[in-house]
Amino acid sequence: MKKNIDQLKMKRETKFEFTEILEDILVEGAIVPEVHVDYLLELVEGEVIIRGEYTALAKTSCVRCLEEIEVKVSGEFFGDYKESKDYDEYIESLGKEAQVSDDMVEELVDGEVDISSLVRDYIILDMPQFPACEPECDGLEELEKYRNSGIDSRWQKLLDLKN
Repeated sequence: MKKNIDQLKMKRETKFEFTEILEDILVEGAIVPEVHVDYLLELVEGEVIIRGEYTALAKTSCVRCLEEIEVKVSGEFFGDYKESKDYDEYIESLGKEAQVSDDMVEELVDGEVDISSLVRDYIILDMPQFPACEPECDGLEELEKYRNSGIDSRWQKLLDLKN
């Protein structure tokens, strides 16, 4: 979902509130069919500031038993965008040895802000790294034979050399 900033400027307001449902956000290893987003978009002297909250159910697999599970992901997001001319000046002001920080500014592309892309980045960061269906999930039965089974026979010759 993209918001055209030029159209919003014509309304002669500086703050806009939106509630939307973003569909089919693609995240590696998970499917996020629907994201509920509430956000505020502010226009401040050639700069666009977006802040809001999102809630989604991501469909992914348990890392232990590989069963499909749904994980609730929610959080806040923030975006700061400048128009091309202001963005170029901003980049030049950073210098050659600029560090990436939390307050980085993005460039407006064709006068639009891509809300889906911004929210997707935050979903990726807020997704659990190792989602499990339940904390005590034992995993696949196939893995049980490797648990506490001693030394793998493939390593035995190396151990014999050591001794």
